[in-house]
Amino acid sequence: MNDTSVGARDARRIERARDKAGDVRERLEVVGAEIHLTNSILERELPARHKQGDVRKALDQNGAVADKVDDAKEELREVEALLEQEASERRRLEREIGRRV
Repeated sequence: MNDTSVGARDARRIERARDKAGDVRERLEVVGAEIHLTNSILERELPARHKQGDVRKALDQNGAVADKVDDAKEELREVEALLEQEASERRRLEREIGRRV
């Protein structure tokens, strides 16, 4: 196997990783929206007297989980961008190698 085909295979792996990160981020976006919607409904519909003790802690924890999901989405967005940069650079290098051979 020559270096060009190895490089092309590596570039495809990077692109698959980028695509997988995008898929995970999209699922996290749906989950985050569902958590936010659920929490909003509970905050709005539960009477104040029920938003105490364990229920209050659960509502607060849901909010914290939603924040963590948002953070994870942003981190995955950054990973996607880095993988795209790497894939682009590999494609550029492959073209350059192809011209020199």
